Amino acid sequence: MSRRPLAPKHLDDVARRKWRELIGTLPDHEQGTLDLLTVYCAAWSAWLAADDDQDKIRWTRVIRQTAGELKLTPKTRKASTRHSAALLQLVQRRAE
Repeated sequence: MSRRPLAPKHLDDVARRKWRELIGTLPDHEQGTLDLLTVYCAAWSAWLAADDDQDKIRWTRVIRQTAGELKLTPKTRKASTRHSAALLQLVQRRAE
């Protein structure tokens, strides 16, 4: 039984809560994916704490980009599913 990775200690409480919320939704726990999740969670916390519109806009961009790369948005999840289905069909055809 594999354990879920813990949030990095340098993340604040808000970012750690977001980490715990999302870690189970990731397709893998490779280091690059975990690093990207760390960036996403830190940006989420910074976005919530932002005082002005410019900061909100800056952190929104980071969140949107990392969410897409982590396949956390409906659009990227759907594209990933289509891509996976196409790969599965290709593998099955080659096995025949």
